[in-house]
Amino acid sequence: MARLARALKPGGILYASFKHGRGERQHDGRRFTDLDESGLNALIAQVSSLSLIETWVTGDLRPGRACEPWLNTLLIAG
Repeated sequence: MARLARALKPGGILYASFKHGRGERQHDGRRFTDLDESGLNALIAQVSSLSLIETWVTGDLRPGRACEPWLNTLLIAG
């Protein structure tokens, strides 16, 4: 997150989404970070140049996966 924050200009907006949950996992050679609201808040607290604008939860749009929630967020660089 700190690297992403450094890439933004002041006032720049970052959209991110995470599978709703907690922890990190590997699947088919890819690494995933699952976050819930408290995990996202803890992560943002470590990056003083980012501030939370909004978070919301959506269902997965892929067929048969609507019950799998995603945490979406908008952050702003300060």
